[in-house]
Amino acid sequence: MVNIFIILVCFFLAGFFHQGLYFLIPFLTLYYVSTKKESKLFINPISKIYLNIILIVLMFCLIQSVLNLEIEIFSLKGLLRFVAYFLFAVLISYVRISDIKAFFKLIVFYFLITIPVGVYQFLEWGRYRNTWDHSNHLAYVLSMCIYFFIFHKPFKDRKINNICVFGLIISLLLTKSTGGLLVLIALLGYNALRSSKISFFQKVVFALLAFSSISLSVRFSEKIAFQLESIDFLTSDFIKERVEIYTIDGVNRAGGYGSFVWRVIYWSKLLATFFSESFVTVFFGVGVDHLTKGFMPYEFMDKDPHNDFIKVLLEYGVLGFILFLGFFRLIYKTLSKNFNIIILMVIPMFFGNAIVNYPFNLTLIIILMHEFKKNYSNAH
Repeated sequence: MVNIFIILVCFFLAGFFHQGLYFLIPFLTLYYVSTKKESKLFINPISKIYLNIILIVLMFCLIQSVLNLEIEIFSLKGLLRFVAYFLFAVLISYVRISDIKAFFKLIVFYFLITIPVGVYQFLEWGRYRNTWDHSNHLAYVLSMCIYFFIFHKPFKDRKINNICVFGLIISLLLTKSTGGLLVLIALLGYNALRSSKISFFQKVVFALLAFSSISLSVRFSEKIAFQLESIDFLTSDFIKERVEIYTIDGVNRAGGYGSFVWRVIYWSKLLATFFSESFVTVFFGVGVDHLTKGFMPYEFMDKDPHNDFIKVLLEYGVLGFILFLGFFRLIYKTLSKNFNIIILMVIPMFFGNAIVNYPFNLTLIIILMHEFKKNYSNAH
């Protein structure tokens, strides 16, 4: 019970006071490890990957500090965030598979009993976000919970698992998160098409059902419908003109056509500006955590990129971006080529700022550790 309680405390703090986790996670992990007979950090392949991330970020902090002749405090904060992720991975490495399943049972129970809150927020604010800062953050956590219940079935009773999945999908729809829905559709589509247990006819039926679901989502969600309609504006001439003349009278011209069009224009402007920098900057980046609010390197920036691939490219340069792609390769190999995990990671990182999102990362670490422990126990 102590293990589950500790994980729950970290999880709920991540939703509404993530700043406290910079200090709480190191304290909890070091205290927990000190109570063990070995009294030393146990580093398995998953936590080792996060340790390597710390070393890489530290290397870039040092290189960029030398190049810029100053040490940025917010860059050190970015480093501490990865230290917290690593120590949380170490903490979860001591947790049993049964405790992880119990954690997901409790979390999903919480989501089920708060569905009325989701309905209220949906009607009042237009989107469900629970205690999270943003609906998308909640949506990505919900999509990971759906994955866990579909593929690992923590309850022995099949009906209970199905009820949980249904409730999670309802909650996901209330968030009106396009990215969250994409994760769910990609997971279901990938597994249906690759499964040898499903006949060709069933795959066709599934495809038709998926298409119908998307059509219904578009019909009943003005946000999603507007997103799709706005794609018509995305021509090369339109993007080029908006990037070249990005602001008029101090007002940026990326918005007004839906968030997806805004993203494409904003990303294009960021990339065009970044690749006009010196070779050293392009290779090593503008600086760790420089694309966070309040420390942005370019005057036209008013928000983070909403894309971790672009964030990493600009902050760590081409070298860091190559190492970042290697992170997915390591996870893929370590977890016996489980492509579902790549889907859970890539879509949120492509459409949001998942790297700095504590709820997303803590949930991801728990799932990564469960997958590793499950594969390891099966192999032995």
